Amino acid sequence: MPDIDLNFKTLLQTHCLKLMRSKLNSIQIQIDAQKMDLNTTTKSSAGDKHETARAMIHLEQEKLGMQFQEVEKQLRILSQIKFGLSSTPQTGSLIHTDKALFYICIGLGSVNLKGISIYVISPISPLAQAFLNTPDLRSITFNGMVYSIKGIV
Repeated sequence: MPDIDLNFKTLLQTHCLKLMRSKLNSIQIQIDAQKMDLNTTTKSSAGDKHETARAMIHLEQEKLGMQFQEVEKQLRILSQIKFGLSSTPQTGSLIHTDKALFYICIGLGSVNLKGISIYVISPISPLAQAFLNTPDLRSITFNGMVYSIKGIV
């Protein structure tokens, strides 16, 4: 495992931003495809069928629009993470434990960087709350499992 330091955290931050931008781009492509579908849906002899198809496209557009807004929001949050060293867990901390690496910023799930799995978790997730509210910076217990803290970046 490479050193878990500020350089690694910077690489991780850049990787997460790239993933979120890719996700945003993917949603935009889907939105554009839905617009094309809506524009090319022609009225057939079965009027109700046409209206149902248009209504379904509108529903899908609304769903994609909400997803787009959520990813934009997460991208803004991720972009505003302050870099620096801290001895206590906080939003933006990369926490190295005996079990895994956790990056507290947004709920992105597991990402892989340089062959290392890192759990990118939201600060409001129960696990992140356990890290953020620990009085003991050596370990936390979550769901009956003890995580020994090896370092915080």
